[in-house]
Amino acid sequence: MRNFVLGLILLALAFPVYAKGGFLSGKEIINRVEAGSVKIKSSTDYEFPVALIVLANGKLEGISGNGYYDVGRWWIKGDLLCHKWDSWFDGFRKCYGVTEKTGSLQLEKPTSLNFTNGKTQLK
Repeated sequence: MRNFVLGLILLALAFPVYAKGGFLSGKEIINRVEAGSVKIKSSTDYEFPVALIVLANGKLEGISGNGYYDVGRWWIKGDLLCHKWDSWFDGFRKCYGVTEKTGSLQLEKPTSLNFTNGKTQLK
């Protein structure tokens, strides 16, 4: 039992940002992408489920839940990952926070609650 509790404490200390449910910082997102392509899932507030692949060259690939494919580009704005698809959403720009849930990255629509703690930045 003591080892179990110690393990939980170490796990909580290893992932303080994720335990609080906050977004990854813009710098953390860039560091992950520079290390290799990053796979991100769209959240439930995205209009349809999409598996995104974020590439270091600023390009973006996406496959929807029903098999459609699109490409686009991405950039960081503060601590948000912004993107623009070539076809989907009529090419409108969208910005989302990136969270890590159950070991995978996920887009999450920012709300006013994300900005009240003073940690998420929108520049």
